[in-house]
Amino acid sequence: MNRRTRQLILFLAAVVLPATALSVLTYRFLLQGQELEREREPGLRREAVEQAKRELEERLEKIRFEEINRRVTARDSTRAARQADAAIVFATPVIGNELVLPWERRKTPAFPSPRFLANKEIGEVREFRSKDFAGAAAAYRTAMSEARQREERCDARLMLARVLVKSGKSDEAKPVYHEMLRECSTTSDDAGMPFALYAAERLVSLKLDLHAAEDYLVGAVQSVRFREPSQTTMIRSLLAAIATDAANRAYAETGRQQKDFEQMQALLKDFPQVIQPLAEMQWVAYGNDPWLLKLTPAPTLGLLLFGVSAREVAPPGTVLRSTKTADSYTLSPGFRGVELELDPNRSFAGNRTTAALIACGMGLILILAVLSGYLFLRGVNRELQMAELRSHFVASVSHELKTPLTAIRMFAETLVLGRARDEIARSEYLETIVNESERLARLVDNVLDFSKIEQGKKIYRLRPAALPDVVRSAARAMQYPLSQQGFNLKVSIDQNVPSVSADADALEQAILNLLSNAMKYSKDSRQIELCCGRNDGDAVIAVTDHGIGVSPEDQARIFEKFYRVRSADTDSVAGTGLGLTLVKHIAAAHGGSVDVQSAPGKGSTFSIRIPISSEARA
Repeated sequence: MNRRTRQLILFLAAVVLPATALSVLTYRFLLQGQELEREREPGLRREAVEQAKRELEERLEKIRFEEINRRVTARDSTRAARQADAAIVFATPVIGNELVLPWERRKTPAFPSPRFLANKEIGEVREFRSKDFAGAAAAYRTAMSEARQREERCDARLMLARVLVKSGKSDEAKPVYHEMLRECSTTSDDAGMPFALYAAERLVSLKLDLHAAEDYLVGAVQSVRFREPSQTTMIRSLLAAIATDAANRAYAETGRQQKDFEQMQALLKDFPQVIQPLAEMQWVAYGNDPWLLKLTPAPTLGLLLFGVSAREVAPPGTVLRSTKTADSYTLSPGFRGVELELDPNRSFAGNRTTAALIACGMGLILILAVLSGYLFLRGVNRELQMAELRSHFVASVSHELKTPLTAIRMFAETLVLGRARDEIARSEYLETIVNESERLARLVDNVLDFSKIEQGKKIYRLRPAALPDVVRSAARAMQYPLSQQGFNLKVSIDQNVPSVSADADALEQAILNLLSNAMKYSKDSRQIELCCGRNDGDAVIAVTDHGIGVSPEDQARIFEKFYRVRSADTDSVAGTGLGLTLVKHIAAAHGGSVDVQSAPGKGSTFSIRIPISSEARA
């Protein structure tokens, strides 16, 4: 059993299985809890219905008594009456088993005063027969001063404003219409049309003041729920002509009021059939968007029929209907034809929410446990891999150090014992000692530079440097080891490459590392190219071999520290896994980069790119 398999088994046993077992047990617990809730659900729903019924009864009785007190107080007091509850659709008298419609309860105008009528007739003659608009205006003003009733004053203002418009004095008519909006909103003509509504129509049609007309119309819609159809038709046409946001909202409200009006007309027709259950003092549901109706004898007010919007008084989480449905409960006693539907979550929302939260929490814990275990296992694997790489690095460094030291010792002992055959052999031994020493120095430099890089202490001294000179120096340094192993190094240098800001020693070390790698991985090929030139505004130093190449998978990792390609062709090659890491760091320190172009069996080209400054480029 290998290490990875053991780690997987340990991960499953220590993390996945306990977390899964805990999640399964929790899930079973939740299922049992939900089963108990389903068994208790009918009883809990019935309790919720009873609670909603009590809340509804309390709200309806409170509305009824407050409205009666408001009406009694308003009749006996000179102060303005309090606003009725918004849930009340109407509260209207019932006289002799007949329903009095809300819009029919208006004050009958008193008989006009003779002097007012006389001046009105004079004004009409001048306006329509003589076309004497100035004389007509004077007569209407006199009529207004002789008026003894509000209806007369509003009528006179309407006629005065009309004749001012005819005479081209719209600016004088405008304040008259404004005055009518203020004082004539509750005063109607013989046809039941408020004088203020006539003023609003003139302000809109003549475009004298749309804003004032809009304020009046919106206020009228909000203050009166039922009105005669002719009034509603005119109000809707004026609001449609104004077409602002507020006017559009008021227009939509008049649509709802029209439906209420139609339902009120239907109630008037059905009242003989509805009166019987109402006589039993029950709340009766009526209509598709139901009203709750109840007859109530009120002191000094007589018999009142209350109509309350079921939508407005429905307890939270419930819907009131007038027809039976599959999910509704019939309310009784005290109600007739009233069906109540519960929100499915009204009784059980807390338990279901808790169960859902627990299930989500356990799922999250399971995911976090598996993720944490995976990250821990991944970290352990990375540490083990790093330890393995370090161990291989130590072995490689030991081997790399031992090889030149062995050669140095062997040739030095030969010279000490006087075994050199002649002066040529002696020179070869000394040259070998020198080159192996340089090789040993390069290895030690690589290790020391890597240590400084890891500690963040590596410093590069950038100065103007001629890259051709750096390339030639590196080629000379590798001449002996290349010739010893039978390699042919072809050097190609573009003399027009300008100087760059660089650390010449560091760049030379990077080139030597690339040449050393080219020697190691050339296999049977003995041809290496070293080039220095320009490309896309960069100075480029490229080393090309024709050896074993690098696969695309390994190309992404060969610049990592300690990483070495594992294959039959590379296992016998000694190395530390630091050479390309140092090359990449040196290139980055110069503001450049290193890239590789390679394919297995076709060799590799490693290129160091150093940016050329704009001044040098010019």
